[in-house]
Amino acid sequence: LRLVGGGGRCAGRVEVKHDGEWGSVCNYDFDWEARWATVVCRQLGCGPPVHWSTYAPFGQGTGRIWLQPFFCQGNEEVLQACPHFGWGRHFCGHELDVGVTCKEAVELRLVAGGGPCAGRVEVKLRGRWGTVADDFWHMEDAEVVCQQLGCGSATGAYAAARFGKADGPVSLAMVECSGDEATLWDCQIRGWGPYAGIHVFDVAVVCQGFARLVGSDGDCAGWLEVRRGKVWTSVCEDQVDIKAAQVVCRELGCGEALAVTGTARPEVGSVPFWEEGFECTGTERLLATCARRQPRSQGCASPASIVCSPYTGFRLANNSSSCSGRVEVEVKGTWGSLCATSWDLPDAHVLCHHLGCGSAIAVPPGGSFGGGHGPLWPDAFGCSGSERHPGECPVAVLGEPSCPPGHAAAVNCSGPTEETLAQCNVSGTVTVPTGSPEEVAIVCSGDRRVRLADGPGRCAGRVEVYDSGTWATVCRDTWDTPDATVVCRQLGCGAALEVPSSAPFGPGTGQLWPDAGGCAGTEESLWEC
Repeated sequence: LRLVGGGGRCAGRVEVKHDGEWGSVCNYDFDWEARWATVVCRQLGCGPPVHWSTYAPFGQGTGRIWLQPFFCQGNEEVLQACPHFGWGRHFCGHELDVGVTCKEAVELRLVAGGGPCAGRVEVKLRGRWGTVADDFWHMEDAEVVCQQLGCGSATGAYAAARFGKADGPVSLAMVECSGDEATLWDCQIRGWGPYAGIHVFDVAVVCQGFARLVGSDGDCAGWLEVRRGKVWTSVCEDQVDIKAAQVVCRELGCGEALAVTGTARPEVGSVPFWEEGFECTGTERLLATCARRQPRSQGCASPASIVCSPYTGFRLANNSSSCSGRVEVEVKGTWGSLCATSWDLPDAHVLCHHLGCGSAIAVPPGGSFGGGHGPLWPDAFGCSGSERHPGECPVAVLGEPSCPPGHAAAVNCSGPTEETLAQCNVSGTVTVPTGSPEEVAIVCSGDRRVRLADGPGRCAGRVEVYDSGTWATVCRDTWDTPDATVVCRQLGCGAALEVPSSAPFGPGTGQLWPDAGGCAGTEESLWEC
């Protein structure tokens, strides 16, 4: 059995192979329950059917018609176990070749909304993403989309291309939901595409989100609450860990997860509790997509609270060197300069290390590299100098007047080359043609190093380790997210965002390093794992 013409193995025209020859399956639409579609999707391991038709929806076949099943029960193991007239015997033609789309063939997403829980609704059909068109798109329809994506309840339902017009096909048209369906495909859908049409009725939604932090002055710290149906519920301390906190912080547009604690909550008796634990890898985009587990204990000693860094990015600007310049910080997607009033050498040292620029050698006066064009953040960092990430430092917000105009913090870092060479025991030099007069090749003895090769920048690429005088690659069979987290930290590249399951940066040319992996994720370098 196979499905043809649907862009993948779980959608298309139904074909069966008999006596070494493939042929189609036809049927009349009076078999209105179409349990044959349930049998087909189950036989292929593609989940339940979401749409089917007897009018050649994926085109007419050209060869034999092998089967005309009728009145399947739906529990048959294979399609030929349904009642039929015999192999090659049928009373319908290719214009009634049946086709089916199974659940595994369709996907749902939101785009152009600035996050995974807001934007234009798009559905993947036949291997291509397309929009949903509807001139009467209501909150009940949006509610189904939000709940299906793990984004809580809907707060807005929009038509007329609220988040811009797409330029691809229209996947679905005229959708009618009651609001309690499990998926969008369970709603009444009058038009299954793809269609080549105009995009003036592309629908969009804004969702409330599955997770939130409450009880503090900002969005990036507080007691964790998650959405169950249309009710916010509290989460017990033993149901989340630092990996789940990383997902929550990312979902809320915050920076690094700094702490997960259990603290008393005054009104806890009035808030219902979530009943499952979250088993996250730390790389998920939404907490709702993490695996679930049973709670580790009965009852709840205290609700979980999470502290995230509000800073999602750090960089140095307005200088030709990537390791010197004006300090800029990203908060909720907006870049701005950092006030220099309380900026000092320990703060600068943590930032230089985080950016892979060695140590801080000087803190120039405020405004040395200009004042910048965005907001001037008044935050005062209180780093000790030993933190691994600036977001781990204590922060206070300066009072008014917080910062003179243009008084932006600046730093001069030593640079990666100087720090790397300081760790080497130099035994000699070798002349290597590098193609640039500024580049020098150095051979160090007794030194082990790590790098990311063939990527778009120094913070993405194939992992390679320098050991015993040669560069070696790492087999991904023993490599996972904690290992990648350590490498990113060691290179001053922030958190690990993705550990590809394939080899997107190409194969290496040297030997395989045999001792890779085994990191807990908290080590300072790969050699401590």
